[in-house]
Amino acid sequence: MIISQREMILGAATLTAILIGITWLTIDSHTDEYKAKKIEITNLRAQIRLDERRITMQEEWMAELNELQKDLRVFDVKQKSVAPELMKTIKGLSSRHGLDINRSQPYAEKPTSDLFELGINCTWEGKLESMIGFLTDLQQQSVRYDVRSLNVTPVGKNTGKLKGNMVINCAYTKKPNAGKKAK
Repeated sequence: MIISQREMILGAATLTAILIGITWLTIDSHTDEYKAKKIEITNLRAQIRLDERRITMQEEWMAELNELQKDLRVFDVKQKSVAPELMKTIKGLSSRHGLDINRSQPYAEKPTSDLFELGINCTWEGKLESMIGFLTDLQQQSVRYDVRSLNVTPVGKNTGKLKGNMVINCAYTKKPNAGKKAK
């Protein structure tokens, strides 16, 4: 049996068509899976970039937190109440500026890990310049003091004095043997 050239070309074309068809079916069956994997890889890469940014931000935040905590007052863990010392400091700042603090009432201490916060409600009276100087001095104390609320009313007519109350939140840390000096 002799195969003619025409039959040889038709056989080769048929074989090529069959191979192309099988290749197409194989590729087509994996196309959806390939697209899903490509989307998954893209999403994972985006998640990795986001997590890396979060890690970097956390490191920056921790460095900033450690830097800010250096400015905080440190009290001994065994010390029962730090409110008297904090109220004395606030009273000293106010006296320096001529602001009269009539009454101070501390709130409960709020611990957050090794950071503590204590609110002190102060009733005060003084001139506007005294109040501005006092608030400016508090602001210069970095993160130690924060005025959360401030109420101001005039004292009488044309006296030039003001009165009111404010809540000053004091931030500090507690560590063992903080009150003892090294020899």
